Amino acid sequence: MKTASFYGPRDIRIEQVNDAEPGPGQVLVDVTAVGICGSDLHTYLLGNIGGITTDGPLTLGHEAAGVVVALGPDVDEAFSIGQRVAIDPATSCGVCERCQAGDVHLCEQLIFMGLWPHHGALRERMVHPARCLVPVPNVISDASVALLEPLGVALHANRLAQIQIGDDVAVIGCGAIGLLLIRLARLAGARRIFATDRHPWRLDLAAYYGADEILNTDQVDVVAEILRMTNKRGVDVALEAAWAADTTNQCVDVARFGGRVIIVGIPAEDFITLRASALRRKELFVQPSRRMKHVYPASIQLAASGLVDLEKLATHRFTLDQTGEAFETAALYQDGVVRAVVMPNSSVG
Repeated sequence: MKTASFYGPRDIRIEQVNDAEPGPGQVLVDVTAVGICGSDLHTYLLGNIGGITTDGPLTLGHEAAGVVVALGPDVDEAFSIGQRVAIDPATSCGVCERCQAGDVHLCEQLIFMGLWPHHGALRERMVHPARCLVPVPNVISDASVALLEPLGVALHANRLAQIQIGDDVAVIGCGAIGLLLIRLARLAGARRIFATDRHPWRLDLAAYYGADEILNTDQVDVVAEILRMTNKRGVDVALEAAWAADTTNQCVDVARFGGRVIIVGIPAEDFITLRASALRRKELFVQPSRRMKHVYPASIQLAASGLVDLEKLATHRFTLDQTGEAFETAALYQDGVVRAVVMPNSSVG
């Protein structure tokens, strides 16, 4: 089968590798769609993400959809040949302290596909634990099934933010996850949503997903503008989704006294700066958000019901042979890209 292998910064090669057979509790799936996430771009551009360096050829991709083609022994009867599934990229151990407490996303032995040394989904077929596959209804397209993963990330962050009806909310960064945060804030009952980004097409989508105030960071001082529009009060919740080292301070600056700051983005530099005086003076609640837990059922319902439009995010589609082009398009913000999606078993992107 074909796989797209990462060999180093900006070096993706299409290779032939042997198929694997599913073992006990495992399923073989044809991969139908893979979204290219910002964390994939970190690895693609730098060879590193969150302090983890890739040390050899690696198949990237963790936002994925598939179709079951073979079952290993002892697989739950919920799965059958032809079943469409969302692929949860995280496999928890189930026995560590955090798993036992229900925080499987904080598993101390977590295996995450597409993160060194574990291969991801940018290949034609893959074996995955059945317990990490989620059946999905046919009403959700393949590309949208892959984007259930970033929706889950946004939903987990939204729950940490505890947005109340009538809250003012700022979303700093309007990539796919930022846009989903806007939509979820609107569904949660936010009064006003402020969206900031430097790319006009993403700001257009921010308005589509429910933002009230659109602020281009290349044109205005977004902190000054948000404070002006809130009569210097600030917002109840500020969500950082720009994966830049300085944007967390923007959240601190626009949050009201006693407000909440949720850090969702992963900075390329693996560090963030926080202005201690404002943080202390306002007595802000600051909460990093890591991936998601137990949100696939809710994410599927949001997508299937039409409450969240995932299809709008999948702006560009590529074949597996075009994976390098897909990464370049996403990395360079070309052609109005929001999410580049690779379709490994399609001859048309």
